[in-house]
Amino acid sequence: MKRNLLILFLLFSVAGCSLIWGPTATAKNFMSAAQKGDADAMTKLFSSKGIQSMGLERIKANNQQFAEMCKKGAAASGPYSFDDIKEITKGDTARVSGIYHNKDHADSIKLVFDLSKEGGSWKIDDIGGSEKEAQENFGVRPTPSPSIHEQTPTPSTPTSSVPNEITPPPPPKPAAADKTEVKTETPVAVSHAPISGGVLNSKAISLPQPAYPPAARAVHASGAVNVQVSIDEKGNVTSSSAVSGHPLLRAAATAAARQARFAPTKLSGEPVKVNGVITYNFVAQ
Repeated sequence: MKRNLLILFLLFSVAGCSLIWGPTATAKNFMSAAQKGDADAMTKLFSSKGIQSMGLERIKANNQQFAEMCKKGAAASGPYSFDDIKEITKGDTARVSGIYHNKDHADSIKLVFDLSKEGGSWKIDDIGGSEKEAQENFGVRPTPSPSIHEQTPTPSTPTSSVPNEITPPPPPKPAAADKTEVKTETPVAVSHAPISGGVLNSKAISLPQPAYPPAARAVHASGAVNVQVSIDEKGNVTSSSAVSGHPLLRAAATAAARQARFAPTKLSGEPVKVNGVITYNFVAQ
């Protein structure tokens, strides 16, 4: 009898794990899988909403690239850690942010996870960098506003709740003035906030490689440099800033990222701006 009760207790405990698994635990599981190079495990942590939004193949490619970057970073600088973690939960949505860095913090990157609860477990909707923290409405992907030409008003027909009630005629229209002023509305362009593109290397149509600086060569500097970039509607990089990597390699990576070119990204048929990260891996020479 006691054995049966123990087995029953263990079954309930295992079943309850998915219900109490928090957003931070999901983010940590993702980083743990990345450090092991297990892109499949990383992909399984994404929600159906995230897959529908970004596409399964794109998520797999991004995860594979990120896992390779983590393995190379660990091989060059030793074990990395994911800490300084902050969690904000709003109902069935949550945001988890933290710093992924090596032992001496010489190489670090800010990671921000947007998550939602799905089937009793917390799943990842999207992952971005420091720019994502400025977006307050996390967990909700805004639906693009329709064009003003699509906003056709729906006429309403007044009805009476009393049978056979006679609706009084509308008041007579005032006489038209001698001069009628006709106002024309100027169409207003619908603008979209920049979307998060994650790691952008695989999406570039032109990605010049940075030169290896002489000063870096002298000290055999190497490793990954992550450059935060903003891309306009035409696919041109409008700003670039290194957010992690060896100090002697950042300027070269930033200059190279500024020359990258991308195909325009469209949302509901309209080109949009994109924020993301370009990663350059420097090998000591």
